[in-house]
Amino acid sequence: MEHRFLRELKDGEVVKQCFLLRRFEARAYGEGKVRWDLELADRSGVMRAVVWDDVIAKCPGPLTPGEPVAVKGQVTTYRQELQLRVDFISMVADLKARGRDPGCDLDLLLFATPYDRETLWRELNELALTHLRPPLQELVLHLLTVYEPEFQTHPAARKNHHPYLGGLLEHTWSLTRLALQVLEVYPWLHRDLVLAGVILHDVGKLKEFTRPAAPELTPAGGLVGHIALGWEMVRTAAREIGFPDEELLLQLEHILLSHHGSLENGSPVPPRTPEALLVHYLDDLDAKLKMMQDHLEGDSTPGPFTSWHSLLERRLFKPRVRLEEGEEI
Repeated sequence: MEHRFLRELKDGEVVKQCFLLRRFEARAYGEGKVRWDLELADRSGVMRAVVWDDVIAKCPGPLTPGEPVAVKGQVTTYRQELQLRVDFISMVADLKARGRDPGCDLDLLLFATPYDRETLWRELNELALTHLRPPLQELVLHLLTVYEPEFQTHPAARKNHHPYLGGLLEHTWSLTRLALQVLEVYPWLHRDLVLAGVILHDVGKLKEFTRPAAPELTPAGGLVGHIALGWEMVRTAAREIGFPDEELLLQLEHILLSHHGSLENGSPVPPRTPEALLVHYLDDLDAKLKMMQDHLEGDSTPGPFTSWHSLLERRLFKPRVRLEEGEEI
């Protein structure tokens, strides 16, 4: 059976195929009724799905996030976003156990960075080796070594930007390359602090999320959050390697603690050094441009503007002509 990617689906289309179950949540509604709110994924992205009580009665589950499911349903529009109204759902493993093989191709279902993760990892380490100096170089390489498996798989977020396998690695690699360019314009900034800050700013997400293919918050992620977790990881690593400069370490910790930019956005302190301010804005820029890119590529709304983007709080203009890579204006 041909797989229709989520990004290609349109309102009203009937779907009968396999997806990866990213999220499962049972919610009460009405008088004693329950519905399931799901997130389904394939290589192209994620779509919300809803299973109403009459379907649950026919397909009682259980459903396990992180595993493939066979789904039949219809694409609808809810609050200006596409979602799937499910008429049938079952774990693929359960169907196979009953002798029914839905023909699930797992390679089509894993939502992951389009880049080769081994290449990104090698290049990130080379950037740290080439452009960082001791003692921050030693600290950064120590953390990259200790958390290598997690760094290569974890998403940068559950929903908003780079929310897929290897998303954190892609985001960190992009930021490091971007920071090197900006430092050419502002050579008076502390180069090592900026580079160490962009590489380690989200390191706490390695402990914030579990099950990267279908990410959920860990208890520490939900109760403490990645900013405080990252601060703890860096301070622990510095103690393990005998980091020699307490003030330099303090400035790096400040970058991690302030990289969301304000108390309202989750940082316990606002940026109070030029290096921290730069890391905050570079992080915000990369995240928002990625959200815009994904929204533009996945939107099927007719007309010159996209559907509403709830986090960016705007519709995006869809130019009819974009320059091809390398084409001159």
